[in-house]
Amino acid sequence: MEEMITTVEELKKLEAKAEKEYRRLLKKLKDPEYADLRALLLRMAIDTAFHRHLMEALERAYHESLKLVEEYGSGEDVSDVALIPGLPTIVMPMGFGAMGARVPPEEIIEEYLKDFPTEVVLPENGDGKLSELLGRYLELQEKMLELYDRLSRRAFHPVVRGIVTEIKRNEEQHEAILKKLGERYGTHSAGA
Repeated sequence: MEEMITTVEELKKLEAKAEKEYRRLLKKLKDPEYADLRALLLRMAIDTAFHRHLMEALERAYHESLKLVEEYGSGEDVSDVALIPGLPTIVMPMGFGAMGARVPPEEIIEEYLKDFPTEVVLPENGDGKLSELLGRYLELQEKMLELYDRLSRRAFHPVVRGIVTEIKRNEEQHEAILKKLGERYGTHSAGA
């Protein structure tokens, strides 16, 4: 995992340098005869700015994820942790193929949850029962899915559209898991 974040950090620096160079050249290309070249370089500068900000976001997300693992994980050394979205540690049936961004079939989620306790007692802190919390999480999840779907259809930039589409697929996994947890712990949602 360390190698991945090192690559992200290097990309962020290179994208920042490229963006700076594009800006410098764009300032020099003011004459009307350079209009076509300027328009092309402007598009590339915009792409480069998107890429730099995405690398910055990846870097921040990586560090925040490590903090979550350190705070709430099971004590593993975070330098050896691979951060994979979606369902962790699932043994897939033969022939299922790569999970990727697909929503896992109900049987796989059921298999994953089979060893979870049948009842969870939360300490009294005013948050309510687990089933109520899961219901609220599912409502948030459904709203996020709706908005990511809308954004994936409206995004013009192919990089943004691709990222948003993959986030939407990951959110679909979350929704499927929350629905199954809701069934297990007695949550019923309007969207379920």
